[in-house]
Amino acid sequence: MSEFSQGEVRAHWEREAAQHGAELRATTKASTAKRLEVDALARALHRHGLGARSKLALLEVGCGNGHNLRALAEIFPSALLTGVDYVPAMIAAAEAWRAASAHAARIALHVGDVLALERIPALAPRYDAVLTDRCLINLGSSERQQQALLALAERLAPGGWLFAIENSRRTFELQNDCRERVGLPRRTPAAFNHFLEEEQLFPAVAHALELVDAEDFISLHDLALYVLGPAANGGRIDYESPLVEAATQLLLSLPDARRRSFGEYGQNRLYALRRHGATA
Repeated sequence: MSEFSQGEVRAHWEREAAQHGAELRATTKASTAKRLEVDALARALHRHGLGARSKLALLEVGCGNGHNLRALAEIFPSALLTGVDYVPAMIAAAEAWRAASAHAARIALHVGDVLALERIPALAPRYDAVLTDRCLINLGSSERQQQALLALAERLAPGGWLFAIENSRRTFELQNDCRERVGLPRRTPAAFNHFLEEEQLFPAVAHALELVDAEDFISLHDLALYVLGPAANGGRIDYESPLVEAATQLLLSLPDARRRSFGEYGQNRLYALRRHGATA
């Protein structure tokens, strides 16, 4: 269980939005991780047959200030993109860049909660794919995460895909094992995070969503950021480290099938889940 109440979690993100506005820092400290996240989402859409669709309808829930939407609008020039976030200031920051974007007509933004999507009447009833990126970890408990996954499944067309980049408790602890092997202390998740306990979570929603794949796309990056770099510089985590940048460039240069070559050591995994039913 997260040490924060849900009100405290929301207040945390309201402070981040107020302080950082449209900057990437409002949602993450690592620009390298964001590049890998966007790349992982784009590859997943292509790998599962969605990338070439005309008028591809994508919904991102927990979109923050919209960095994923901005990047995906460039990668998929015919996609219709919708973003939802429960922090009004995050959506306001996203609206600022959307209004000036050449892709504005293809992007819609709404304030709303993953557990209350029915309160957003402007949402379409179904989407080809739904995305989350470090959204479910803010819900405080496995029970709320289960509710959210089922709510997201309801927004998918039969056979549609949910791509969730979320923090895994299991791979985080494997990363901690590596830290101990090089003489570093184990890290603990931020107090406002509840990492996914995937062995219990995904079976609980298997009647609605089939877990097809879990991609460890960021392991090399996280080993450089949280293990090798700190081991070489007195324990300090350096988000601007040349080692982390080199790991990122290497990962982005590898063929799709080779991105998983570095074990299960990343904080984030990309979970690909498919809604049961005939392909849309």
